[in-house]
Amino acid sequence: GTAPSAELLKIWNDREAKLVSEEGTEEEKTLCGCLATRPLACLPEAKGAMLGKMGHFRTKAGFDDTWDKVAAEAARTVPGRENGGNCDIKNLSRGCTVYFPVFVDGANLSMGDMHFSQGDGEVSFCGAIEMSGWLDLKCTVIKNGMACLPVTGPTDMHVNPIFEIGPVEPRFSEWLVFEGLSVDEKGEQHYLDATISYKMAVLKCIKYLSQFGYSEEQVYLLLSACPCEGRISGIVDVPNAVCTLAIPMSIFDRDVRPPTENVLEYL
Repeated sequence: GTAPSAELLKIWNDREAKLVSEEGTEEEKTLCGCLATRPLACLPEAKGAMLGKMGHFRTKAGFDDTWDKVAAEAARTVPGRENGGNCDIKNLSRGCTVYFPVFVDGANLSMGDMHFSQGDGEVSFCGAIEMSGWLDLKCTVIKNGMACLPVTGPTDMHVNPIFEIGPVEPRFSEWLVFEGLSVDEKGEQHYLDATISYKMAVLKCIKYLSQFGYSEEQVYLLLSACPCEGRISGIVDVPNAVCTLAIPMSIFDRDVRPPTENVLEYL
């Protein structure tokens, strides 16, 4: 993505610090009780910071006031944000076009975290097949292009990139699709919660495929690495959001469809 301005960086740090401060209080977001929570946000952390030409924390931390100041506010690159960031969109491959916003002179465009294969959501967090590689980029500056990006927040910096998907992406014709609703594994009803719905679609897929000789852990990792398709299929019919997870059947060496005869004998 591109580099944030000082103003945008402050917006990130303020809103993410507020989120972290709410953990364990009555203000805590409801999803915290329904998902396995890692840190709610990855706040600036000097330990391990690599600040380009400014140097590494092993030699700079505590010895360089400028380095210490930058490390104390530099954004971690874990999530996607207004600048692009770690968006993990599996369909961004050869031939795609990305219209990035520019917040500073020179843009400071950077790329990384290439994946050989990934499922929608990368649900096990670091489960995609990582790879080394190189990128051949063509960059064009669009004069006044920021005006084309829709503002959906309180400032004109609350924009996001627009993508054109390229012609090179996984192509499959047969899929097995699992549905999830806004009802968690404890049977609790949630209101139009697509995160819960997608989690439940993933859990149903894990439970189902574990009947075919895989452990549940193996299926969990598979869903991060294989080119499965996640969808929000319904988001308006209260109280349930409906999410689906589609698995390409040709990645398996056996038929994983529900059998038409004796189920117990088949399994």
